[in-house]
Amino acid sequence: MKVALVSAEAVPFSKTGGLGDVVGALFKEFIKKGSIDITLFLPFFRITKNNFYDKVADSGLVYGVPLGTSKKFGGIRSIRASIDRDDNLILNPDKFGNIFFIEHNDFFDREELYGTNFGEYLDNAERFIFFSRAVLEICKALDLNFDIIHCHDWHTALIPLYLKSIYREGKCFEKTRTILTIHNLGYQGVFPKEKLNITGFGWEMFHIDCLEFYGMVNFLKGGLFGADYITTVSPKYAKEIQTPDFGFGLDGVLKKRSDKLIGILNGIDYEIWDPSKDKFIACNYDINSFWLKIKNKEDLIDITKLDCAINQPLFAFIGRMVQQKGIEILVKSIPTLIDKGARFIFIGTGEHYYENIVKDLEKNYPGKVFIHIGFDEKLAHKIYAGVDGIIMPSKYEPCGLSQLIAMRYGTIPIVRKVGGLEDTVEDGITGFLFEEFTPEAVECAVERFIDVYYNKNKLNTMIFSAMSRDFSWSKALKDYMKLYREVIQI
Repeated sequence: MKVALVSAEAVPFSKTGGLGDVVGALFKEFIKKGSIDITLFLPFFRITKNNFYDKVADSGLVYGVPLGTSKKFGGIRSIRASIDRDDNLILNPDKFGNIFFIEHNDFFDREELYGTNFGEYLDNAERFIFFSRAVLEICKALDLNFDIIHCHDWHTALIPLYLKSIYREGKCFEKTRTILTIHNLGYQGVFPKEKLNITGFGWEMFHIDCLEFYGMVNFLKGGLFGADYITTVSPKYAKEIQTPDFGFGLDGVLKKRSDKLIGILNGIDYEIWDPSKDKFIACNYDINSFWLKIKNKEDLIDITKLDCAINQPLFAFIGRMVQQKGIEILVKSIPTLIDKGARFIFIGTGEHYYENIVKDLEKNYPGKVFIHIGFDEKLAHKIYAGVDGIIMPSKYEPCGLSQLIAMRYGTIPIVRKVGGLEDTVEDGITGFLFEEFTPEAVECAVERFIDVYYNKNKLNTMIFSAMSRDFSWSKALKDYMKLYREVIQI
């Protein structure tokens, strides 16, 4: 079986969030298992060029992609990937291989992947129309015949629709089936209707059962109608997105496709997230020596200079500072929780408004709150190992990775009962769940944890339970393989 993963990002080449982690880990796991012939397509972003330019081979192929009445020409670079004995990804620049990078400097040689803190790039429609069609043009040029093209999020969602229309003729794709995975329905690729002119689709596809969305063009919606199968990243989220509260206007479409919609829970890469051999943390430990975790808390307190005794509860928020992540209700709960003796660490980036209200916390509560705006991989590892609890008050959460990582490190997740958070955290056993999207609900859940925190027998039981859970990619891989076998029979 030959499968292509197509994504805007994948670690270690490019990443803004969970999409990059998940696609990168999935690609690596497929190589490790060796069960299918797997290929990965990515844009050749500036960050990729800066870190991997000398490791990738230029194919010499130049191809044209129609964009409206004009044609844009691009290149392709490639590298072969394999896995060493320690399950690390090994790249071989001498082999023209199974990772293909779509090159177009005007579209992809930019400081950020999708935009800046001030907004999305104004030509994102053009950028990802080009990327999607470039993948298909390259398949034709190199005679790459895939059984399945597995697309990820709105950036690649037009591919299934292209294969059902403009690219349906010819032998290259006659047996190809498509899967579209929704990582976050809140991001759909919605653009002015005039952008339809550059897609290559005719206006006959601008209707409610295809690309039209409240007078706009919706890339993800088109993909939902075009894909042979749709997946999302947790079973609970697959149900939620079929309701008005979580469907972002596409719940009706998803209900229509419910017989071809499933949720497959994400995993995490235990080669990267393993406290027993994590090179970034002060003291390694595992489930049989989790009491050594306290040394990482000492190290973290020293780094952050927080006024926090070793026996005081220390919490963290790690992630994007946006409304979806519940950052505003968390901030409003902080004064009450500080009065209860809690201390807090925030790390991440996001919208300026939310970054500023978090910064104000640090000014108003010096020594009790530590803020790091930006992403620091080393610091993130230290935080997972050093804090007592991770707080995730998400308004919605397709899967969530922070709670999975936290449990691996014996750090207790305190999360809202939505999506993948509900699928993975067991209330009172491996973490704490709350339902209402309010500061008071956050306070109540954190106070429940604090009560357990001062009962060391109960706390140790929870830590042991959390570290015992298996959220590796092995189960997800079996589920994807089962789906792939089913899809090629369609």
